[in-house]
Amino acid sequence: MNYDEKINMSLLYDFYGDILTDRQKEIASLSFDEDLSLREISEITGITPQGVRDSLNKCKAILSDMEKKLGLLSKFTENKRNTDLLIEKLTLLKENNPGITEDIDGIIDIAEKMLD
Repeated sequence: MNYDEKINMSLLYDFYGDILTDRQKEIASLSFDEDLSLREISEITGITPQGVRDSLNKCKAILSDMEKKLGLLSKFTENKRNTDLLIEKLTLLKENNPGITEDIDGIIDIAEKMLD
């Protein structure tokens, strides 16, 4: 799995990880969040490396299926992109209109909190 795939799976795990079994959560977290190898996960969990691989493949399928059905990650990504654009435009507006700096700062604060 390349770096971008690991990041994507880690994000999907953040959104949908609660639907996995406890064992799947443990394996997914060790792989996606801790970036451990199959062998390292195998040693920690007592599962064979092939068993770890099979479990990870199942986790990936479950998480990807949930994203296809619900699209929470893609919606979040789009909202983040739009919020960043909004903040960028407000910052330019603030620079060109120093008299309304306080008002714009308040709007920027609200926009930043939208994604917390």
